[in-house]
Amino acid sequence: MASVSELLSIYQTTADLVEAEDALDQIAAMEHPSDLELGECYEGLAEVASEEEDFPLAVRAQRRALEHGCRLPELGREMLGWYLLKAGEREEGESVFAALCQERPDAPELLATLGAARSDSADWEGALGAFEEALELAKKTGDEPLVGRLRAERQECRLELGLPPDDEDRLAELRGHPFPEPTSYAVAWYPRHQIQAALARWPDLAGDVEDPDAYCKVIEVRLREVRAATGRAPSVAPLRVEAFLAFASERGLDPSTGGARSSFAAFLGSRDETVPWPPGRNDPCWCSSGRKYKRCCG
Repeated sequence: MASVSELLSIYQTTADLVEAEDALDQIAAMEHPSDLELGECYEGLAEVASEEEDFPLAVRAQRRALEHGCRLPELGREMLGWYLLKAGEREEGESVFAALCQERPDAPELLATLGAARSDSADWEGALGAFEEALELAKKTGDEPLVGRLRAERQECRLELGLPPDDEDRLAELRGHPFPEPTSYAVAWYPRHQIQAALARWPDLAGDVEDPDAYCKVIEVRLREVRAATGRAPSVAPLRVEAFLAFASERGLDPSTGGARSSFAAFLGSRDETVPWPPGRNDPCWCSSGRKYKRCCG
């Protein structure tokens, strides 16, 4: 019988995804080091299987990832729902998303991911419903970049369904699609060295940002949600408090709102003043922790 290290080497080097899956399954059935993050290994396998469009394997691997412990379990469940829909397991995939939406009823990004998963499966009517619901939530948050993207996604669904243009379609055409380039969407983030300055200005942020590691993991989830929903890699927009305040003042925005932060992030993205994401797994993490990405937010 092969050892854990031999099986791990097979998983890391083989180009045969089924062989990689078998190696991980054998490791899972054996005594293995406690620091071997099997959940992360299975999640990586699921992502590669998805890229190869082997969605049944992606579903199996993602289930195992959740069993063994994902670094970001909420996102792990989203990805399972996505893979299930892509694999044609519509009833279970919809059930996964329904449970997530019940837990997070005010999350337009989650509905955007559901809409994208449905449109990828050519369920245009279902996708339209998800995008419309997400759009109404995004309008309430004042997140203009997200509103623009959802209008464009909604318009595409309506075109596929042969529906006539309405007011939202006209707004989408007037403003144009907000994602002309793969990395043009940027997610706002207060860097570690800016957190105290942000808290001094906006104490209500304490619950979100005072634990830098937890805060960065939340941003990582957001980045992955954007990539899942758009098929494009976003970037990270560092919010430096003084520059952000100047931007908001010039445009008459309330800097305490999420909409203002998103607008500044989009502005930084248009000027290429953002941090590329994701880094390589062995590269320094985007969050400036000093740790490798795979041992930090990745």
